[in-house]
Amino acid sequence: MSSTALDLIRLTIAELELHNKQAPHLRLPVPQSPLIQVRMGKTESPEEVAKLRSALCYFSSDTCRGHGSFYENTGQPAADNWLAVVWSIASLGWVQGKDIAKNWSMQSSRYTDAGFEKAWNDFKLNHPNPVGIGSLYKRAIELGWKQPKQPPEQSPSSVRYKLLFGSDLRSMPPVKWRMKGVFPYRGLAAMYGPSASGKSFLGFDAGVAISEGADWFGIRTTKSTVVYVALEGELGFKNRVAAWELANKRALPANMSMVMQPFQITNSTDVDALAAVIPKDSVVIVDTLNRAAPTSDENSSKEMGEILQACKSLHELIDGLVVLVHHTGKDTTKGARGHSSFFAALDGAIEVEKSNGKRSWSIAKAKDGQDGRNFPFNLKLHTLGKDSDGDEITSCTVEQALPNIFINPPPKGPKQQAAYKSLKAHIAALPNPPLGIAGSTAGVPSIKFEDAVAYLAGTLTTTSKNKRSNEARRLLAGLHHSGHIDTGLDANSDSWCWIT
Repeated sequence: MSSTALDLIRLTIAELELHNKQAPHLRLPVPQSPLIQVRMGKTESPEEVAKLRSALCYFSSDTCRGHGSFYENTGQPAADNWLAVVWSIASLGWVQGKDIAKNWSMQSSRYTDAGFEKAWNDFKLNHPNPVGIGSLYKRAIELGWKQPKQPPEQSPSSVRYKLLFGSDLRSMPPVKWRMKGVFPYRGLAAMYGPSASGKSFLGFDAGVAISEGADWFGIRTTKSTVVYVALEGELGFKNRVAAWELANKRALPANMSMVMQPFQITNSTDVDALAAVIPKDSVVIVDTLNRAAPTSDENSSKEMGEILQACKSLHELIDGLVVLVHHTGKDTTKGARGHSSFFAALDGAIEVEKSNGKRSWSIAKAKDGQDGRNFPFNLKLHTLGKDSDGDEITSCTVEQALPNIFINPPPKGPKQQAAYKSLKAHIAALPNPPLGIAGSTAGVPSIKFEDAVAYLAGTLTTTSKNKRSNEARRLLAGLHHSGHIDTGLDANSDSWCWIT
């Protein structure tokens, strides 16, 4: 092979163009076909593109820029790697590489189009030690990614793709659900909420409904074997079952069983042992994720990746659905606690809330379902008898609450929705808010209007600092206009606002 041919193999098109510009007297021919682009053996084939997209699922774009490397000088993984991901894709020289990187980056609102363009253009092929795609794959493997198996080679005459027409799609089987529009038939789902919100009672109640194939809050379920792994409040589960049987005047369904022994989701021996006693095609509810992974750092992308991989192994072993009962963080408006890869990996999610003494759950995520629907519920107390000291033994069951038919629809637009949810949680968390002030209904907590402006302004981190207060006032005005908050003046002419 000639030296020119070897040079062509070693260089991407971009590198050839740079070489010709810097050394015109040693000009090399530039190939016109993108299929000739080569760098580190990663040709732009459909298999390699699919491989890259698969690995990118293990990286969150909602992280700081970083310094363009996946590892520090010490060899430890870099905490922030947004720029490293972008540059490693740029190193491939693929025709669709930029679109792949940009679509990944756009999953976060942290980076603008202009910021991405600058980062992409800052990549230098002639850098003495540029970040490459190999580093991305190495880091992805550390985060729990497994390289897809290469498909078997096909003869040139074999048909690789099949064209599907309308009649083909109509004849395909319908989507299967465990809980229609909420939880898929197989995969990973979660039910999360703050402490004392009633999420464990709700998880148990949902499990019983699925085990019977009964409607749950008016939602159809598919009758399935359900195993509830009770790792929190184990001692109270006897009472919880007794309360359910008392309220429903019948025994717990035969399809519903419990596990109350210690279980660690990240321990492969525990996962295999649990899967061995669970019938195939079942639903497993793990309550809670924190107790199932007590030594794991939920905020670590690596350790959360290990948790998610273990959950995937469990649902594959039982060929069914795994539901995790989980906590929200200190800021309940940010959803489930831990690394953002947790929510991204879910096939379905329910968020449980408690505000002003009222409980509700909503569909936080549903593939091909309807997000955002809200269902109020109560916990009904039952007296089961008395203990040896003469004290009452009690437990609760879930009871669907009647919604207010005149309740306002959700605020319009994602900004108003986020502002409303954030302000509502902030007021509910105030230690001693004034009640029934400035014309508000008795017992309803209020906040000074200017304090509400200051709080919301502090949440608008993507807005310029000099515009945050005005934007907060605009959002509050919109929420007032739509009837989601109300305002009034007290005897001192101070302005107050409250959630309606």
